[in-house]
Amino acid sequence: MSSAAYWTERVRRYGHTGWSDAATYWYDQRLRLKAIEATVLAPLPALQASALDFGCGVGDFSAALSRRFREVIGYDVSADVLERARELNAAPNVNYTAQLDVALGRPHDLILSITVLQHVVRDEDLQTLLARFAQQLAPGGCLAVMETFGEAESHAGYLKRRTLPGLLGLCADAGLALTAQHDFYHPSECPTPSYRRYRSRWSVRLLGRLAAMKVPGTEGLLRRLAQRHADTDSGYLDSATSPTKILLFARRKVGWASAHASPATHGTAWAEAHPTAGTGRSGDSP
Repeated sequence: MSSAAYWTERVRRYGHTGWSDAATYWYDQRLRLKAIEATVLAPLPALQASALDFGCGVGDFSAALSRRFREVIGYDVSADVLERARELNAAPNVNYTAQLDVALGRPHDLILSITVLQHVVRDEDLQTLLARFAQQLAPGGCLAVMETFGEAESHAGYLKRRTLPGLLGLCADAGLALTAQHDFYHPSECPTPSYRRYRSRWSVRLLGRLAAMKVPGTEGLLRRLAQRHADTDSGYLDSATSPTKILLFARRKVGWASAHASPATHGTAWAEAHPTAGTGRSGDSP
């Protein structure tokens, strides 16, 4: 998994752990929050017991979970990242921790992982982690994953872009069954029309350059502009050809395998039905 030092450097440099380009980050983070609200949180019962935000970064998703769950754990490997999360997204029912045994020391109704699994580059380590997720899902619980996939597996040192069938196979081997799948736009590989219009604005281009130069006040202006435009974007879940997917899993029941296709067969069928999904590569995927 990417080291604590890697994430510490990013949060010290950018103030968060996402895209290094500020114009991309603020728009994309807003759409990610909207997408998780629509696909994961809105269908849930009113108030559930416990949620884990695995790889919580600066805590935006932990804060969203805190409004739906009585207790939330935000886990990250970097103490500096967690300190930033406590500054930006403190809540009385959120506990931020860098201790994996604390994060996975109790059952959770929801385990949320936003573009984190790609940073667990060894398949053996990911298999172990997924098995722990499965073990710690409460009855009826859900693992929700957002990941970007490739047509072929690729490895860039700090992250590994897997194929969708590859990840589905690892999840199945860990005792997890796919229950739902949603397409999600990608800012560079499958942008929405609204995102293209936003990036073409002269004010966005100017503020982006000034924010990169650390000109005081420009990051806040850019954040408000990006969020205002993202709030009007309604096409972010309509991108069937996007390499980014939101996947929902449940713990597989005994006897599930005998009534369903094998993971490899399931993955092949999905690939045949979606021949263009998961292509391309992001040079700065957070």
